[in-house]
Amino acid sequence: MDSTIFTRAFDRRVRTLLAVLGISVVVGGAFGTHTLWQANLEQGYMPAQPIDFSHAVMAGKHNIDCLYCHTQALKGPHAGLPTVSDCMKCHKEIQTKDAEGKLKHGLARLNEHWREKKPIEWVKVHDLADFAYFDHSRHLQPHTGLWCQDCHGDIEKMDRVKRVNSLKMGWCLECHMQAPTATTPAGWTTRAPINCSTCHR
Repeated sequence: MDSTIFTRAFDRRVRTLLAVLGISVVVGGAFGTHTLWQANLEQGYMPAQPIDFSHAVMAGKHNIDCLYCHTQALKGPHAGLPTVSDCMKCHKEIQTKDAEGKLKHGLARLNEHWREKKPIEWVKVHDLADFAYFDHSRHLQPHTGLWCQDCHGDIEKMDRVKRVNSLKMGWCLECHMQAPTATTPAGWTTRAPINCSTCHR
């Protein structure tokens, strides 16, 4: 006499369910690790750009304000990246050449984009995960007393932009959890809000 109380069909369903759950855990864990691990690797990220652009020359040597190129930073969440026409406001007139008298490589590429009416596809260096909301306008002077360099590092000294801070949640919270400052709204116990919905909406 068979002592089992479950049918073979039921056993197959249980084994199938356990196999599906096991695969889901492995695939989900691998996907989650892959997705989140990138954040650990991005400090120091310094990609090549489609056009050689030196912040050390523009923002450092020539003292061009960040907001001249990143025009939206005080107006909303995104700082904005310069368009070809933004660059050509100056570079229609300023066409620097190298030691051999040839147009510098970056300017030659810029002129090519201008002639062909082709946008510059800048590679984002400081790119937050999609599940984090960040508003540039709320973080900059005069709202908080922060400067671009507080998050982006000494950008005016960089020939190629490098991500100097991790931009991970712990790094953001370190700043938010500081003691209130002169720009902090009355009644707050921290410099900025620390509830989850502030950044995860």
